[in-house]
Amino acid sequence: MTLEAIRYKAGSLQVLNQLLLPHQTVYDEIRSVQNAYEAIKSMKPLCATIVHPMCYREGAPAIAIVGCLSLAVELRAGAGGDDPVTFIRESLCHLTSARPTAVNMGRAARELMEFAENESMEKNSSSSERDL
Repeated sequence: MTLEAIRYKAGSLQVLNQLLLPHQTVYDEIRSVQNAYEAIKSMKPLCATIVHPMCYREGAPAIAIVGCLSLAVELRAGAGGDDPVTFIRESLCHLTSARPTAVNMGRAARELMEFAENESMEKNSSSSERDL
């Protein structure tokens, strides 16, 4: 039997609660950045992830994946409103504080924040040029 540690479809994120293995297979719904923060803090996606009997992955990348996808779930639901960059920045800061030593989460947060800021600058630049 193969277990999926993370299930994601646009707007929907589920994380295998690895603290309950091997006795139970339970997926927790992650509907918000706060849900992801709590899952990361409680180490649900941190345990070693068995994706396939021949494939072993450490839990560290799972932290970053869960964190970033939780942000995608909230943004897809309309969070961020008129200032998505601020929402993204605050959310990423909150997520990284769940496990400050998680290098992958820190790296993913920096890269995602840089991308969001660059996209925002390009969008603002394009809007300004059209107004001229």
